[in-house]
Amino acid sequence: MRCSLSAHQFAAGLGAVTRAVSPRATLPILSNVLIEARDGAVHLLATNLDLTIRHHLPAKIDEPGSITLPAKILSEFVAALPDGTMEWELDASSQTVALRSGPYTAHIRGIDAAEFPQLPVLQGGSRVVLDPIAFATATEQTVVAASVDEGRPLYTGVLTEVADSVLTMVATDGHRLAIRQMGVPETEAGTRTSFIVPARALAELGRLLRPQGGDGAGPLSLKLAQNGTHITFELSGYEVSTRLLEGTYPNYSKVVPETAQTTIRTNTKEFLRTARVVALFARDAANVVKIRSEPGMLTLSANTNEVGDNVATLPATIEGEQLAIAFNARYLLDVLQILQTEEVELVCNGSLAPGLIRPVGDDSYRYVIMPVRVAL
Repeated sequence: MRCSLSAHQFAAGLGAVTRAVSPRATLPILSNVLIEARDGAVHLLATNLDLTIRHHLPAKIDEPGSITLPAKILSEFVAALPDGTMEWELDASSQTVALRSGPYTAHIRGIDAAEFPQLPVLQGGSRVVLDPIAFATATEQTVVAASVDEGRPLYTGVLTEVADSVLTMVATDGHRLAIRQMGVPETEAGTRTSFIVPARALAELGRLLRPQGGDGAGPLSLKLAQNGTHITFELSGYEVSTRLLEGTYPNYSKVVPETAQTTIRTNTKEFLRTARVVALFARDAANVVKIRSEPGMLTLSANTNEVGDNVATLPATIEGEQLAIAFNARYLLDVLQILQTEEVELVCNGSLAPGLIRPVGDDSYRYVIMPVRVAL
């Protein structure tokens, strides 16, 4: 293998694909990234056997070939290089690659590409074209509620349902629930399908859809394998494939409040700022923030015996009964910092019932949070 390419482009692509590399790989070669030089491009692939990320970028290929190199040292070396042309040359006898860029030269030993695990070839199934920015927003607003507890695997995923021209995403960790709907600009008529995507895969996809300083990564298409075990997301230069989670997702619709004893409307940024300040005093007290409605205002408080207490108010429009309720501060902050509307509503049915947080003027997103039982 002998080729040359942009060090900057290679570093960006490598940084993306290596996010699929597991820090605790059971097979040594899974700590490597597969690199192939062919057909006028360098192709990168990394996998942990559940999540796979592929990328290709233009290159001058003098001699095609392939190798796997340690992802960590390779990405750290390339990221430190100045922008310019990087030259590659593989010594097949020692499986060592010589990398040259300006005054820098490195020799990195790898493992024969033939030893890299063969990934399943996914036969085509249904295909849906999505708006990349809208999907990135939907992903951010749902994965935040997914669980990280591997003991409950279904809760680490995001239920994704496609019905005709509407896509619905749902995530929960048992303490909160996020539901996001978005239109599907292009799909087959009568399409109805449902699957559970690991939240981690969607989080990595979201990073690709929102490159730093960019406006998105081009068109996005979702392809569900015919056997229903995998899903692939294709976007400009990248492909993200993941194994789907198996099982029946819980009936989430029963948790969403359908009535409202109290509705509170306030400025989103002010609510977020106030909650952040008050939450500083909640860290050593089970992270509990208390919320109380007053005429024309909302009062947030937290107290810890060892630290002290904090009380703050902000203007709000209150409709219905007076409310006193407590929430986990992190769950509250997580949703407030991803809302994009100027105002937000908190809908409650008493201190012990789930609270509904929704952006004012946007019916596509709902976030349900379970209250904390404390003395109010």
